[in-house]
Amino acid sequence: MVMAAALLLAFGAQADGWALKKTDKERDIRVYQRAHSGSQFDDIYAVTVLEGGPARIEAILTDASAMPEWLARVTQAKVISRKKDAAIIYLRYVLPYPFRPRDAVLLSRRTKTSEGIVIEAEAVAEKYPLQKDVVRMLGAKSRWKVTTVDAHRVKVELWGSGEPGGLIPAMLYNYNVADDAVQTLKQLRRMALREKYVKAESKVEQSN
Repeated sequence: MVMAAALLLAFGAQADGWALKKTDKERDIRVYQRAHSGSQFDDIYAVTVLEGGPARIEAILTDASAMPEWLARVTQAKVISRKKDAAIIYLRYVLPYPFRPRDAVLLSRRTKTSEGIVIEAEAVAEKYPLQKDVVRMLGAKSRWKVTTVDAHRVKVELWGSGEPGGLIPAMLYNYNVADDAVQTLKQLRRMALREKYVKAESKVEQSN
C-alpha cells in the first residue's frame, strides 16, 4: 500500500511537470521542481512527514519570531499586522556575496480544513516601506498544507514560487532553491520537537 501510494505520487508529480530534485531519505524529505510559465525561475514542491498534530505545526508556522531559526536564508521576521486568520508579515533574507539582501512583505491567510490546516501567503509590497540596500521580492507565493496521517504524525507540504529580483541569474537560483527547501523542512522537523510547540498542541487538544 505504501509503495503504491509513493508510485502514484511520483507519477502525479511527473504528469504535472514536477521533477524530483532532492531527497533526504533519513528524514523522509522530497523536493520537486518545475518550470514556471512566463518566468525563468522555477516553482518548488516539498513534502515530508513530521511528528505531531496539525496544531503543533501551525504553532510553528505562525510564530514569526522563530522563523529565522528554520526558514532557509531568513534573518529577520516580524508581524506588521494581524486580524483573525490573516497577517501581514515582513521577512528579510541573506544571500551569498556579492548579492544584496532581499526582503518580502507577505499577506498570510490561514484556513482550517477537515484534515488539518492550509496557510497561504502572497507578496503585498505596498504594505511596508522599501528598505535601504535591500531588494524587494515581488510576486512571491507560498502554500503550506498540513494534514493528519495518524494519531501521532502529519504530512507537511510546501509549494513556492516567485522571483528573487535584482540580477541573480536564473540558473543559479534554480540550482539552489531545492537545497533551501530541504534545509527548511529539516529545521521544521527539529522545531516540531520543541517543548514550546508540544505544549501549544496540548492546549488546543484540551480545549476541544
